[in-house]
Amino acid sequence: MKTSWSALGFLVVAVLIGVLEWQSSQGPKNHELLVSEPQRAFVREQVLQAGSQGSGASTYEQALANYIDEEILYREGLKLGLEKDDLIVKRRVVQKMRFLLEDMTPIAPPTSEQLQTWLDQNPQKYQTDQTILFNHHFFSRGKRGDDAMAQANTARDELLKGQNVLSDPFPLQAGVLLTKENVVKEIGQHASDVLFEVPVGEWSSPISSALGVHLFKVQERNPGRTMTLEEAGSQLRSDLMAAQRQQVNEAGLAALRATYAIKEVP
Repeated sequence: MKTSWSALGFLVVAVLIGVLEWQSSQGPKNHELLVSEPQRAFVREQVLQAGSQGSGASTYEQALANYIDEEILYREGLKLGLEKDDLIVKRRVVQKMRFLLEDMTPIAPPTSEQLQTWLDQNPQKYQTDQTILFNHHFFSRGKRGDDAMAQANTARDELLKGQNVLSDPFPLQAGVLLTKENVVKEIGQHASDVLFEVPVGEWSSPISSALGVHLFKVQERNPGRTMTLEEAGSQLRSDLMAAQRQQVNEAGLAALRATYAIKEVP
């Protein structure tokens, strides 16, 4: 699978980060706080949002004063090194750096060939629903107690002889094509797995679930198949781009790591 990145691109990222660090060291003096128009616009926007949400006692002047106070406290906190060894601050900075790397290394939309390759490599992720059509007799453990299994065995013998049997009502609708997901919700994963292995046209042996005992006669079963590109649609595209993004992020981090001399000390 081709990707839209190169190691050279990540070295450029590292250089740009170094330039940003150099520029920040050339900025205003420690006790000079410049409030620009974008910052004032940000404060005005916050005041408008607070008012639209019904919290709005604050005025622009109050909000701007709060903004300035927070900036001053932030700078003084940095002078004291309060951000050091703070796990929350560290994680937030790491998160912003990851966002920065992603912004500087965009992912190109995948081609049809790339999508098809990804689908061929991961068919298990993109399967149509398994479906089944059956007849059903249920023997409630709540109603019949420990006799439910024995009564189900007796009923199966009668069904094999072509006789009618009396069973208990159950919400799982028989005679309708159902997906495996629907069946699992009603009788649980284990009983559903057993049901989907029952030979077509035969009454099953008694199958236990949390609610009781079941007899099934499978009339039709569809094991599912791998979707086409059109059927997999946006989920396929999203999964492929996420995988490409992970590759890009790993390569970018590796390129940055290569610029560091990492030493272990006692």
